[in-house]
Amino acid sequence: MLLRRPTALSLVLAAAVAAAGCSLAIHDADDQCTVDADCARFDSSAVCREGVCRASGLGPPGCFPGTPTTDQQFRRRCTTAQCIAFDNCERLNLCGASTSLPPLVDPPAPQ
Repeated sequence: MLLRRPTALSLVLAAAVAAAGCSLAIHDADDQCTVDADCARFDSSAVCREGVCRASGLGPPGCFPGTPTTDQQFRRRCTTAQCIAFDNCERLNLCGASTSLPPLVDPPAPQ
């Protein structure tokens, strides 16, 4: 029974030291950011909300996040659109090694 008390006590002390070490290692400032530019180190489209950098949901990476005024900025402006991959080969079942294309259809005769 005597061996269990020191073991439990040392576990509690180890946990307390670990918790104190984490609070010393983590930056404990009030605000992570004050303006959106402070969040650029995380993601080019991250925004500062209530002192915390958050993902804006805009993309693609490297897009222009502001109000575009030039042609290049319009072409690179950020959007919430998403690109979803679509496998036409699987859908039409025409891309396998043993699959051949269907026969061609003659166009209708002019009237």
